[in-house]
Amino acid sequence: MNLELKKIDIWSCVKISFILYGIFGLIIGIFYAILLTFVGGILSSFGGKEFGSFSGLFSGFVGVFTAFFLALFYAVVGSIFTAFFVWLYNILAKAVGGIRFDFEGERLELKEESSPKSFKYE
Repeated sequence: MNLELKKIDIWSCVKISFILYGIFGLIIGIFYAILLTFVGGILSSFGGKEFGSFSGLFSGFVGVFTAFFLALFYAVVGSIFTAFFVWLYNILAKAVGGIRFDFEGERLELKEESSPKSFKYE
């Protein structure tokens, strides 16, 4: 059975990409927070009084802030790019056709239940 993907719902892609990019950004942010903590420790051990308060800033607030900022930044920017590329795909799919899929296997019949919008596969 050959099917063609002609249109993708932008909002559904943006919701999923916001969550996925947010998780990815949080992981990267935690990595940067740990890295800043190490840098702060190194600066305090070598710098003495000159870098003492500066290293405390790195190991404390900036590390935690970086983790949450990067999570939000990745989520917002990733969602904007996802929305743009899904919109671009929809335009190109109208012009030249969508992505074609070839499925094999037994065909599933749809049976309507009580609600006209819900279907059951059997």
